Amino acid sequence: MTDLLGYAGKVCVVTGAASGMGRATAELLAGQGAAVYELDIKAPEQSLGTYVRVNLADRVSIDEALTALPEQVDAVFSCAGIAGEIYAGRTFTEMDVLTINFIGGRYLVEGLIPRLSTGGAIAVIASTGGMRWQQRASTLLDFVKTEGFEEAQQWFKENRDALFEGHPGVNLPYMVSKEALIVWMKHRAFALSEKGLRLNSISPASTATPMSDDFSLNAAGLKGSHISLVGRPATPEDQARALVFLNSDLASYVSGQDLQVDFGFTVKGLHGLD
Repeated sequence: MTDLLGYAGKVCVVTGAASGMGRATAELLAGQGAAVYELDIKAPEQSLGTYVRVNLADRVSIDEALTALPEQVDAVFSCAGIAGEIYAGRTFTEMDVLTINFIGGRYLVEGLIPRLSTGGAIAVIASTGGMRWQQRASTLLDFVKTEGFEEAQQWFKENRDALFEGHPGVNLPYMVSKEALIVWMKHRAFALSEKGLRLNSISPASTATPMSDDFSLNAAGLKGSHISLVGRPATPEDQARALVFLNSDLASYVSGQDLQVDFGFTVKGLHGLD
């Protein structure tokens, strides 16, 4: 049988691999014969490959993780993130949320790009919470054009009010971090096309992960609110399949795209459906 996905023997890096969508992604890849490097701040309960600790809020930790990863990588799956300023029983700052969800994740991916050969691919997890990015693209573009870790943090410190001003949403640090991730993905994908590298994102709606309860702590009533008439939230496996597809041989000419994995939920708002 033809291997349509093409992961057998490939080196895949997965962040957030200890739980949720990252864990489901690592499991799918291992089942396809990939060599999986599992990155997370805590070790998975059962390793599927090689565990590398990383704290995306800390540039030094990211640099150490990059040193521990192989010089040749075929695919990157950036799945790590937090639900907002309240997450896993801890309180985070706005800067923490922007750093973990965007700045640190981007820094890690950029550090791996030179290790990808032609045909390599990157998929990142954004969110339907970032779907207002087009309305705010000019301000966000200034943010995503920053280089490196510290420069991006400094830009946020200096432009925080302008970045958040007039935003109609709740849980703003989370939503803005995901908007920035989508804009960066689209901006960066064009340059990477010259090297034959692909970069895409998925935007999940409500998904039944350990993070689900934290969304309601950051915004009352948010948990389970982004569900279409299918009547159930996505599973981590639903989202992982989309990620694995985007980085696979089946999607060999797909780049710069944000795939909304929401079973039609976002159409509701677009067309005013009940």
